[in-house]
Amino acid sequence: MSPIQEKLPYLFELAHDNSECSRIELANQLADIFLGGSIALTDNEENMLGELIDLLLKTKNQGVRETLVNKFANASGMSRNMAMKFVCETSDIACQVLLSNEKLTDDDLIYVVEKKGGEHSLSIAMRKTINAAVADALVTTGDINVMRAVAENLGAELSPKAVSVLVEAARLTSSLQKPVMLRDELTEDAAIKLYWWVAHDLRRYALQRFGIKSGALNNALVKAIDEKLEKHRTERLDDDAMMSVADWMIERSVALVKLLPQVLRTGHFRLFNILLSRMTRLELKFIDNFISEPGGRALATVCRAIGVDKGDFVSVFLLSRGARSGEHIVHPRELSYALMAFDRLDRNAASELIESWRVSPAYLSRTCDEIDMVDVVAT
Repeated sequence: MSPIQEKLPYLFELAHDNSECSRIELANQLADIFLGGSIALTDNEENMLGELIDLLLKTKNQGVRETLVNKFANASGMSRNMAMKFVCETSDIACQVLLSNEKLTDDDLIYVVEKKGGEHSLSIAMRKTINAAVADALVTTGDINVMRAVAENLGAELSPKAVSVLVEAARLTSSLQKPVMLRDELTEDAAIKLYWWVAHDLRRYALQRFGIKSGALNNALVKAIDEKLEKHRTERLDDDAMMSVADWMIERSVALVKLLPQVLRTGHFRLFNILLSRMTRLELKFIDNFISEPGGRALATVCRAIGVDKGDFVSVFLLSRGARSGEHIVHPRELSYALMAFDRLDRNAASELIESWRVSPAYLSRTCDEIDMVDVVAT
């Protein structure tokens, strides 16, 4: 008689006793058999004992379930068939087996990811090693916690597909940005795609690591801003949301002036006004008045002061008229007056005028027709 055959009567006696004590003892006995390593099981014996494991797994008794978790915590050597019984259970039973069992195949792990997700996937993402196919399945779940665990796991092998998925998610998820940026598999193209979405220290790291050319970064910035504005399209009239977007843009761009037409083309009129307010240090309500003002002389002064060139000013002036209520068509005479005001001022004179408005809001309340432009024009 094999050692298992000798034990079977006692094991089945425990199985037929529904008490908590008997079930816990049965769990202890089975754990000793499967994890002890001293007894080699035949296929028939493993199947019979598997039925007893199934019986225990079906129990709702918390004490029995806790015993299963504790006794089978060291599950690295458990056979594949037995491990699959555990990993298809609820997370309290499955997670430790998923984390440590070495007999589970990639197909087994992918099956669990697709069928169970959640905590099961998170446990797989924290395994000591993860092959590329499993990593692909994990990152495509869309679960940020799972994706972060994969990105932080140096034993995970990432395919180009996985890197691409992680980069896409990291652009809008700050907790993913550092682990993704630090991955060895990250390419220069992927780093450029992620560059403008991460914090300043990570951007500096990317420059040091890849030596990215400024032209590629400039192109990426234009695209990133388009995507950022599209993401907040439904919040275009929400000042708080646009203040946040303005902060994001200002922190990332040293050439913000060149981006103003781009902001207006996407219909973000509130954001445009907020940016002008930040750049001139004038109150937002004054900028709002500039936009609605006929003639555009005040807007010309502001644009000249912040360094907008004439070509961009024409675009800014025409596009900004879209924020006015009622008729949006610009009369040619209105554009001519605005250009005349723009041409008559140089940047220093415009800056002095802006400073006077900043110091004395009452001075700003006077119309542009009442301001003696001759005193401030360049000679």
